[in-house]
Amino acid sequence: MGSLPSRNNSPPWTQTVMFSQKYYRDGLLTLSKGFTKINNNTIVRTRTGNEVTDGAKWSRPFRRGKHVFEIVFPRQMRGKHAAVGIGLKKAAVVSESNKSLVGTDENSWGVDLVTKDVSHNKRKLGKFPGVLTSFPDRFYMYIDMDVGSLLFGQEDKFFGAALTDEKLIGSVVYPMISATQTGATITVVYRGKGKQINGPIRKKRK
Repeated sequence: MGSLPSRNNSPPWTQTVMFSQKYYRDGLLTLSKGFTKINNNTIVRTRTGNEVTDGAKWSRPFRRGKHVFEIVFPRQMRGKHAAVGIGLKKAAVVSESNKSLVGTDENSWGVDLVTKDVSHNKRKLGKFPGVLTSFPDRFYMYIDMDVGSLLFGQEDKFFGAALTDEKLIGSVVYPMISATQTGATITVVYRGKGKQINGPIRKKRK
């Protein structure tokens, strides 16, 4: 069991995670042709031009539980649209137009890191995070399949829930990302399963 940095007002499970060796070989697996895999966790968009949006899905789907992912997506590599979120198995991983791919159809839910639009099924559900906050180069994505929520934060700050959708409860989803800029290098790492804790987190004595 590992401890992530403390973040005010974040659910306790986002701060304490358990990692199993069975997840060791997991990584970004289903890629559009515009991406090249560097290793299990890192991909780079090698397609020339920004007319097409390229996406990628995680290798392991999730149906239950609470899961923590660490994502590195540098701001200077986001271009006009760059999105993260979750999608069903049949969610598209490529679009013939420059857009926020994750969340643009009925099979995915996502947040555009550039425009801050939260989207699902071609509908914009709001802006996230708030007007005074933007996604840093490295951040955490929290997937709570028990209540159907997608949440975010960084080392010392919890952004909150970007969306909650009851349709996600019982669904089988894959973490997803999409990019439009040539050379965009993205790293996604599974940090572990969140452990539900009742009461305050107590630090171990040294």
